[in-house]
Amino acid sequence: MTVFKAIIATLIFAACVSFASAQTFYIKANTLYTSSNDGVLNDAVIVVKDGKIDKVGTNIEVPSNATVIEAKVVTPGLIDSHTVVGVSGAYNVDADQDAFEKVDNMGAEYRILDSFNPNETLIAHARKFGVTTIHVTPQPAAPVGGVTALFKTYGQTADQMALRTETAMMFNLGEAPKYFFGDNIGPSTRMATASLIRESLYKAKAWIQEDKDKRKPDLAMEALAKVLSGDIDAMFTAHRDYDIATALRIAKEFDLKPIINYGTEGYLMRDTLKAAEATIITAPTMQRSSPGQKENASLEATRFLQAANIPFVFSSGYEGYVPKTRVLLWEMAIAVANGLDREAAINAATIVPAKLWGVSKNIGSIEKGKDADLVLYDGDPFEYISKVTGVYINGERVSEGG
Repeated sequence: MTVFKAIIATLIFAACVSFASAQTFYIKANTLYTSSNDGVLNDAVIVVKDGKIDKVGTNIEVPSNATVIEAKVVTPGLIDSHTVVGVSGAYNVDADQDAFEKVDNMGAEYRILDSFNPNETLIAHARKFGVTTIHVTPQPAAPVGGVTALFKTYGQTADQMALRTETAMMFNLGEAPKYFFGDNIGPSTRMATASLIRESLYKAKAWIQEDKDKRKPDLAMEALAKVLSGDIDAMFTAHRDYDIATALRIAKEFDLKPIINYGTEGYLMRDTLKAAEATIITAPTMQRSSPGQKENASLEATRFLQAANIPFVFSSGYEGYVPKTRVLLWEMAIAVANGLDREAAINAATIVPAKLWGVSKNIGSIEKGKDADLVLYDGDPFEYISKVTGVYINGERVSEGG
């Protein structure tokens, strides 16, 4: 009976999604941030048909019998470029913590896909504040942390929600590897951390060069081989300027596209980052400043990066306390309050990460043919008193907002 009920529930869910996405409706926006070449439009209309954006513009005729939703402001669905939502749960107990393998500092073979809980309550929490896509990573701890994945924030299974099941390999520098592993299996110094990362990549290089018919199956080597070939990205967690420099050095050594996670002191080395053509996954704007890695955290960091034309994307990051995640929209708002341009802030949570993670054909901007992932607001998204009034994924209203 239980299996039968589950099958019926799945069929009903699929039917509802199909029905919802098959509808055609119109969204009127006083202000529309397209995150495309169209920029910001006033008094615009979006036509949603079969879960896709069918038309967008300022001179679209709306039929008298059409279904119309009105909003003060509309943006594309927000993309959180580094979160542990879905693998680090709201209850903060062992049963819902699957982001960190505590006994292994070399986890290239670990995949977030195999830890992701599609029913985790924090997914709905992120969604109601406009996050429609999450880049889920291991906890930033092990030198080689594992393979990340990109999910939409609505669906019944991990595979159904996944946009990319293998997105990036997470490498971690700085204090975290020393703190979590130093007393047991190491590393206990930064040089050892860097050495472990470099050694793993050199082993993968050698493994690739072996005769395919003779080499032994090796999950770690297979994963790292995808990094070296460019099939998946390499992201390096680093706060301090000299840790960022080490990440850039490793990326150059192995001809990898440099993606710096957190990059707390990145704004202090803008020329270096620009020369390396690096992208920054920014630390949460309101991350707690503390002696050591975060003592030079700045509320103005994204403003400085924007002025230097260094590409960056927003993230909620990793949190060790309940409720385990920050509100991405709030972090963006604080950056805007400290000098970041509004449109640049929205782009850094929409089209820029969509391009970074290789999914811009489907999401990231409000353009004809793309998924209708949309966020509606009753006012300026960056004003404290404004609210999200509706969230759509694939044209389906999945949240009434927060």
